[in-house]
Amino acid sequence: MKPFLLTAAIVGGLLAAAPAMAQNARLGYVPTEDHPVGEASRFFAKAVAEKTNGRINIDTFGNGVLGSEPEMQASVQAGFIDIMVGPTPNLVGVVPEFMIYDLPFFYKDFDAVDAVMDGEVGEQLFAQLEKATGIVGLAWWDNGFRHMTNGIRPVNTVEDMAGLNIRVIPNPLFLATWSALGTNPTPLPWPELYSALENGAVDAQETPYALIYTARFYEVQKHLAKTGHVYTPFVLLASQKWFASLSDEDKAAVMEAAKESAAFQRDLSRKAAEDLEKELEEKGFQITRPTPEALSAMTERVAPVVAEYSEKIGTELVEKARAAMAAVAE
Repeated sequence: MKPFLLTAAIVGGLLAAAPAMAQNARLGYVPTEDHPVGEASRFFAKAVAEKTNGRINIDTFGNGVLGSEPEMQASVQAGFIDIMVGPTPNLVGVVPEFMIYDLPFFYKDFDAVDAVMDGEVGEQLFAQLEKATGIVGLAWWDNGFRHMTNGIRPVNTVEDMAGLNIRVIPNPLFLATWSALGTNPTPLPWPELYSALENGAVDAQETPYALIYTARFYEVQKHLAKTGHVYTPFVLLASQKWFASLSDEDKAAVMEAAKESAAFQRDLSRKAAEDLEKELEEKGFQITRPTPEALSAMTERVAPVVAEYSEKIGTELVEKARAAMAAVAE
């Protein structure tokens, strides 16, 4: 064999035998690092590294370091950020069907929620998201049932909500819901919320327990009403550009890690919510628990909103969700 050909053969053989270079990816989220999202992001990154034998290393960035959720969503879509975690309301602008998770008083409990997320509805939404945006849905995580806090008065009934200026996600269904409940909804970005509550620009807000606690709203709010009016998932999302660059083996490993992270995060988040209710009381929140009759009255107030937005979401999808919930309620 000629020297040049021999050298090329040796080099080629060495390259073929050498392990693939590790690929680095970035994962961003807005909650604090001690929030269940932060813990689950690290769990996911570790699982991916293990399942790919170190071929994929994911660096996690919390506290909004990589931007707000809408900013990260745009960056993931463009392929500038590889992975992110965010709540579903931010996806409504590109896939209106995600409003199915914004319907007020629609989900009874976690069994109902999981039946929808893990079934045909969840699969359909991820398929529509990838087709519309090039964002790949990896897993459904828990954000929890949303509850209302305010700094003015206890809320036991829908009448107690009247006139409160409440911060809401800039989402049309949230605006319609809180208008129907008699409040004055004010869209406001998350990073501005604490100061707005502190200086009285808004009276109230509505988020799950974990965000209420980690955002330290007990410092600027007195009253918490356990309304559970909306269930909001978090979603683990990947850039199609990044995901498509992986081998089939690594794609399968990432999806397996995502599935495991969903089980880990949901369990962690839901157990934390149970403990947080007591801790929030200890921090000074006066917690009211509206009666079933009071919750029914709230549900009646928003019934026209649910009917209107079911049409916008698509009655077929809404009925699929109702069927999935009915199957686990039996």
